[in-house]
Amino acid sequence: MIPPGDPTLTRYQSALHRATKASTWPVRFQVTGLTLTPGTVMACAKPLDPFLFSSRLTTELGPDAWYEPEPRDIWYLNLLHFTTDIAKPDELIDWVAARRHLAVGTTTIAVPELVRADHHAGPRPHMRLTPVRAL
Repeated sequence: MIPPGDPTLTRYQSALHRATKASTWPVRFQVTGLTLTPGTVMACAKPLDPFLFSSRLTTELGPDAWYEPEPRDIWYLNLLHFTTDIAKPDELIDWVAARRHLAVGTTTIAVPELVRADHHAGPRPHMRLTPVRAL
């Protein structure tokens, strides 16, 4: 749980607010295929509209931008988060690789949102994205 008044959260939200105000929304993305990380399957995307949000967010984050490459070389949509070991990892790797360049379509993002991923255990473990709001 993020404690109320957390200074990092306050800085992130403030930077996100400033960067969003300075950018044009909504933004359309072309979904171009799939990729895989140790924790997720993602759909790769590229902006279709003039899109300066990334560099603006990097500027607004200042020293907190250590994880934001500039210029950003990948945009993605998380499709699946892994909550346990994968039964047949080689098959998943092959399946995603076969779809690395797959024209899926377009999507529109109305505005960016700061979220966190929470793991929920139980008979059907899953990750739940929850919007983060300052308290």
